[in-house]
Amino acid sequence: MDDIVAPRPAHLLLREETREAHEDTEASGGMRRLMDGELDVAGYEALLSAQLGLFEEWEADRAGWLADVVPQAGWSYVSRASLLRGDLAVASGARSYTSRPVEGRAPPVGASPARDAPAPAPAPAPAPAPAPVGASPARDAPVPAGASPAGDSIHYSATCWGELYVIEGSALGGRLIVRRLRELYPDRDHRFYAIGEEAPSAWRRFQHILDTQLHDDASRRAAVDGARRMFARFRQTLMEPAAHV
Repeated sequence: MDDIVAPRPAHLLLREETREAHEDTEASGGMRRLMDGELDVAGYEALLSAQLGLFEEWEADRAGWLADVVPQAGWSYVSRASLLRGDLAVASGARSYTSRPVEGRAPPVGASPARDAPAPAPAPAPAPAPAPVGASPARDAPVPAGASPAGDSIHYSATCWGELYVIEGSALGGRLIVRRLRELYPDRDHRFYAIGEEAPSAWRRFQHILDTQLHDDASRRAAVDGARRMFARFRQTLMEPAAHV
C-alpha cells in the first residue's frame, strides 16, 4: 500500500504560498520610509489614513461574516478601523493619500464596543442590519443557476479566512513596528500597531482555528487566493507617501 501523505495544515500552506507577497508588502515604500525615520508627522498620518480607508471598506464588506462566522469559530475580531480612528483623533484635518476626509465615517459593523475608541465625529445614521452568514453586503452577487448555494457560501467564507489571516498576522509585525513608532512619535497613540502586544499567544490559537475551518483542499486554495488579494490591497495602500514628506 502506498504511503498516504497528510495535507499540509492550512496555516502552513498559507504561509508558504503567500511568502513572496508578504515580503513584497513589507518592502512597500511607505513602510520602508516609516521605519527609516524619513516620514514627518504628516506623512505618518497619511500612512495611517490610507490604512483606515482600507479597513473601513473591508470591515463593511465582510460585516455579516465578521459578526456571525468568526465568533462561532471561537475568534474575536477587533476592528482595526476603530483603532486607526483613535490614533488619528488628534489630527482632525488628517487626509488619506486620495484626500478623503478621515472624520465623518460610520463605524464598521463588527467593531468591539468594549475596546474600540469612539469616533471623533458625531454618530451617523444607523448602519443596515448585518447580512446573513456567508453573504457579502457589498460584493456578493446572487448564486448562478445550477450552482450550489452551500458550496458558494463555503468558498466565500474560506476566502474571508484567507483575508483575515493577513490582517491578524500583521499584528505580529506590528509589535516590532510600534517600538520604532514610540521612538519617532513619542507623543502619539499607537493603538493600531500595538494590538499584537496584548496577546502574542493568540496567533497560535488563530492558526488552529484556520486549520479547523479550512479542512479540505478547495477551502485552503480559496483562502490562499483571498490572502494574496489582501496582500495586494495592502501593497497598494502602503504606497510611497511622497506628497507628505
